[in-house]
Amino acid sequence: MKNLIKGDIRRIMCKRSFWIAFIASVLINFAIVLFYLFGMNYSSLNYLQGNIDGMGDLGGTVLGVAVFLAVYADDFKSMTIISVIGRGNSRLKVILAKFINSVIITLLLYAIFSLQVFIMTKVMGITLLPDESLALGLAIFRGIFLTIGYVTIAAIVIYTTGNMPFSVFMIVMFYIVVPTVLMVTATLPILKNIHLERYDYNGLTSAGISDIILGMPVNGILTLLLAFIIYVGGSLAIIYAVFNKKELDF
Repeated sequence: MKNLIKGDIRRIMCKRSFWIAFIASVLINFAIVLFYLFGMNYSSLNYLQGNIDGMGDLGGTVLGVAVFLAVYADDFKSMTIISVIGRGNSRLKVILAKFINSVIITLLLYAIFSLQVFIMTKVMGITLLPDESLALGLAIFRGIFLTIGYVTIAAIVIYTTGNMPFSVFMIVMFYIVVPTVLMVTATLPILKNIHLERYDYNGLTSAGISDIILGMPVNGILTLLLAFIIYVGGSLAIIYAVFNKKELDF
């Protein structure tokens, strides 16, 4: 598995399209921050909100798509995954290697993203209060957590059908459409008391982070752990069950 991971990481690092997509997500975040600072009030609170929105909406979606395409697109498009399995690697090993790669790439991109945010803070002369620094750090963590989750959930589609466009569409759905639909359902008389928006991956993640900010770290960590086990662990189990039975042409 170590060789699979190292070879895949080297391949991803050399992809020009991958870095272009990442730069696009950084520029989107930067543009949203500038809008909050110069379109509203030039304050640390608006700077914080701009970064939270920039990472959570369009910027986060672009970054999630970039990670997914970098990890999965080439192998499934050219079907080199068949030759990898044909060389004696088990399907479970391939699935876990791809998942680990998505985690590594996500952490790398958000590390660079965090450095960009730190530099922007200094250049713009923004001084964040301790609570604002905590909120910004948790927003970055939330971006990492959502990206790993959404990429893994969308991988169910690619392992099942091999349909890359639909898999990418699913990531966009998870980031933007599903939370919006659940928020709308919360206003309907029949569904508003059920609070469906609290139980999807995004809702559980937001609830866990809110608990941490409000001084309930144990509750927050347990909620995040529950979300990870249900959605990420469950997705990996589904992928293995489906992909293990899938006929491949060697």
